[in-house]
Amino acid sequence: MFIVLVSLLTISCVSSHGPAAPGKTLLQAIDGTRLNPYSHTWQQCALQEGRWQTSDPLTERLELLDDDTIRLTHTVDRAQGPTTVATMLLDRTHLGPTKLELTARLPDGKTKDLFAFDLTPAGYSGWSALTGEMEQKAGVITSNMLHGTILGLPLATLGPQSAPMTFTASMMNFDATYRIIAKWAGAKQITFNGSKIDVQLVDVEWHHNESGDVYPPGPNASGGRYWLITNPPAGLPYVIRYQTDTYAVEFFQSVCPP
Repeated sequence: MFIVLVSLLTISCVSSHGPAAPGKTLLQAIDGTRLNPYSHTWQQCALQEGRWQTSDPLTERLELLDDDTIRLTHTVDRAQGPTTVATMLLDRTHLGPTKLELTARLPDGKTKDLFAFDLTPAGYSGWSALTGEMEQKAGVITSNMLHGTILGLPLATLGPQSAPMTFTASMMNFDATYRIIAKWAGAKQITFNGSKIDVQLVDVEWHHNESGDVYPPGPNASGGRYWLITNPPAGLPYVIRYQTDTYAVEFFQSVCPP
């Protein structure tokens, strides 16, 4: 889960932007206007038979379409198979998704649309062809919910927190919802272009609402850990790494082999 049905649970938090007002929800605490345009590429890898095996790189591009909308694009150039392009339109303030699309670029140059969903505060509707047949779909995931595949971005806008945050996230590909507990687990420094950069470590615990499965937090568990930079300098992304016990996606290769 790189980096939501939601019950936006009421939280009280202290961030680098000052204390949140009593009763402030997670969506109110997130500040997507802090995000600047970028295009970065991360390496992905998976643990197979006890060894980390490099997989296809992922490029993420953030564009500001206007004062209200962010377009976020994930492009995965696959060594075997099509290149996939996931396009997300996000509310610029709280980063809730308003439109999600997935397209495959085939080796012969043709393009295949795999799904398209529109999201409103009342729910989502659209279609999917992931099973081979086009199906009309609708559900309760709304534009007021965070999108689980990009959870690092909204967490990065919050800055360090003194207490865990509990909220709900969705994974649209699986039509699944999760209750998530995010805990700031400390910080470390990295050196970039001669400067020391603070990186926040955030462990996430995922509770699958439909199945009851629990994915424990931390880089050596299935819930994972994010490495986040709240104010990255030019050349660095907001999310340096996300790692679980079987998957990693990272800007600087450390877990993934060359």
